[in-house]
Amino acid sequence: MKIRTHTHSPKHPSFDVNHKPQADRASVAAFTLIETVVATLLAAVMLPTLYAGLAAGFSMVQITRENLRATQIIMQRMEAVRLASYKTILDPTAYPTNATEYYSPSGQTNGGAGAAYTVTYNWTTGLSSMDPSYRSNVALVTVTATWNSGKVQRSRSMQSYVARYGIQKYVAGN
Repeated sequence: MKIRTHTHSPKHPSFDVNHKPQADRASVAAFTLIETVVATLLAAVMLPTLYAGLAAGFSMVQITRENLRATQIIMQRMEAVRLASYKTILDPTAYPTNATEYYSPSGQTNGGAGAAYTVTYNWTTGLSSMDPSYRSNVALVTVTATWNSGKVQRSRSMQSYVARYGIQKYVAGN
């Protein structure tokens, strides 16, 4: 069995008088030109992709907010229709055919930076698809909200039937 012993030779860096240990560390810590080019290419691909992903995410959130606000406006109008009498629903002074409502993320309600919703209210009687015995006693109410989101015009709509003497008379026969 041979035992090896380590002896320092005069050529070892610890014995070299002219050797500079800082030069070894600097050459080990530096990047090569190829590494720098590859890192730059990766950054050139990743940063625009990250920006595009964030921009798409924020625009989806904005569109979702606008859709939600349009649904809230329509539901508010339809709930008012549900609680009103048949005569009031057909009165254009009580339910104007066109109105404008605003939505602004900053909370302004006077048209600040948010979307402006054009709300239309229409009703029709005498629907040809219904039985003639009660055709004149039922109205189809349509509430539509339209708004511009960027360069795209968006629209949401909701319809409901309203009976003159209440729907229970036609469903239950009472």
